[in-house]
Amino acid sequence: MTKYIVVIEETVAQEFKIIAKNAEDALKEAKKKYEEGEIVLEPGEVQYKQMKVIRPDCEFSEWYEF
Repeated sequence: MTKYIVVIEETVAQEFKIIAKNAEDALKEAKKKYEEGEIVLEPGEVQYKQMKVIRPDCEFSEWYEF
């Protein structure tokens, strides 16, 4: 038996309402709120998930969607 490391990556999406003058300001405000911890993604809707294996020789396998 050999020990392997498996990496799992998920993309999670969640909607947030931002009041702003225009789309650019909305993006800036959302980024600011995210960086300050006011916007936090809760376990939400998983949009995409993939995994890969790190082999004992330190080489990575390809990403596999599941």
